[in-house]
Amino acid sequence: MQIIKRYVMVPLFFAGLLLAQPALAEDRLQKADSAVANVLFDYDGSFEFASYKVDENGFVDITFASNTPDALYGEILDRLQNHPDISSVLAGKGGPTCSLF
Repeated sequence: MQIIKRYVMVPLFFAGLLLAQPALAEDRLQKADSAVANVLFDYDGSFEFASYKVDENGFVDITFASNTPDALYGEILDRLQNHPDISSVLAGKGGPTCSLF
C-alpha cells in the first residue's frame, strides 16, 4: 500500500508544480507591470514620453522619447531598477521626440 501511495503522490506533486508555474509567472508579470505603471504615474505626461513591455519574469523593456532630459531618464531608471517587483530593466532613449520637453 505504501508503494502505491508513492507512485500516485509523486506524479500528483509534480503535476501540481507544473500547474502552479503559469500562475506564478502571471503574478510576477502583473506585479512588475503595476510597478512600472506606478513609477511612471508619478511623472506627469509619462504616457507621452515612455512606452514599455513587461514579460512573465518581471523583466521590463522601456523606451523613452529621444529628447527625454538625462536627469529625468536617470531618475526613473533608478526607481525601476531598484523596485523589488522588477527583476531587471532594459532602457533606452530612442523613441519619437516628445512635445513635453
